[in-house]
Amino acid sequence: NANMALKYLEESTSGALFPSRYAYKYLERGMKFVGWLPPARSSGFYWIYKMWSAIILFSMTIYLPLAFFGSYLIDFESFTPGDFLTSVQVAFNAACLALKIFVLVPHMHLFELAKQTLDVMDERCVLPQERNEVHRCVARCNFIYMIYQGVYSSYATLTYLSSAITGSTPWGFYLPFVDYRDGVKSFWIAATVEYIIGSAAVYSDQMIDIYPVVFGNLLRTHLKLLTARVQRLRTTPGETDDQSHNELVRCIKDHKLLLQFCDVFRPVISGTIFAQFLVIGLGLGLSMMNLLFFSNLLTGLATTAFIVVLMIETFPFCYICELIEEDCIKLTSVIFHSNWIDADKRYKSTLVYFLHQTQQSINFIAGGIFPISMKTNIEVAKLAFTVVTVVKQMNIVEKLM
Repeated sequence: NANMALKYLEESTSGALFPSRYAYKYLERGMKFVGWLPPARSSGFYWIYKMWSAIILFSMTIYLPLAFFGSYLIDFESFTPGDFLTSVQVAFNAACLALKIFVLVPHMHLFELAKQTLDVMDERCVLPQERNEVHRCVARCNFIYMIYQGVYSSYATLTYLSSAITGSTPWGFYLPFVDYRDGVKSFWIAATVEYIIGSAAVYSDQMIDIYPVVFGNLLRTHLKLLTARVQRLRTTPGETDDQSHNELVRCIKDHKLLLQFCDVFRPVISGTIFAQFLVIGLGLGLSMMNLLFFSNLLTGLATTAFIVVLMIETFPFCYICELIEEDCIKLTSVIFHSNWIDADKRYKSTLVYFLHQTQQSINFIAGGIFPISMKTNIEVAKLAFTVVTVVKQMNIVEKLM
């Protein structure tokens, strides 16, 4: 029922608190829907699910990019300037989606590995405030998923509604068996088929764009908990030198677990964010042209929703990466300012090792080329203004109108 479906959004519950792995609850449901997480082979639905998965993957990675660019070759003269921009602004994102699927889907097993690592990290969360902090992180991650769901779904629906008013199909990609100009019935069949396929693409894109944000929130939460543990070192009355040293060693192991958690997703994050960096500027530029010069009210709302989608594909995780770097700096500072002055030599030497290990911040590189940061995100987004400037200087808008 609805209460069960929404329970992972609750900030606190009267029963057991959620473990970290529950942060992927809604995301995993979405990934199962798009065919990326098959059931066990013993399940009676396994081969049916594999067929569904094959259909989705074929549609997203092969048919959709060809359908977009094929329509420009076969039926370019039928496009109005506004319809063309509405289509082409998404076409590059569809090609990017295919690339991101090729990067992520072969590595779906990493999500189970990540959850196993989170389970080990959760074992160190023994204090009530630590368990509550993990629970709040889980609820926050699932709430973020719902926000993404709302934004992405609104874009697809607004595009469909605007097409109904303007009399053109939502994205204008090629459908081999239906010509929307053959009559009202053919139009609604073509528009609805496009909406279904387009919504599947939008939903798949959402799954890929949100997993780094969930990962980043989990990483920050456990970094925060580790920092708090370091602050508590050698503050317990009556604690022996051996007990203090053992607790310090456990903190070092916690830090290594965090690095392992990063290494699980680093390759796929590098690939998917790099693919998005390649097209975000062009997509934003085309969308701004459409919004400024060719949109009516409803198509303008759909284009605005698409601009928001483009922004949240990279901006939140780039911002989280900046916060993670600050968290790493804070951890190093807390280690240095912890209660170590009157500790024994063994404790101090271990602390120096820990301090050295944490001085290298956790960072992510897109495609081994671009650091994933706000600066890089802004630089690639600035290409949008270049696109608009070139179009205005060449008077392309006046020629099209």
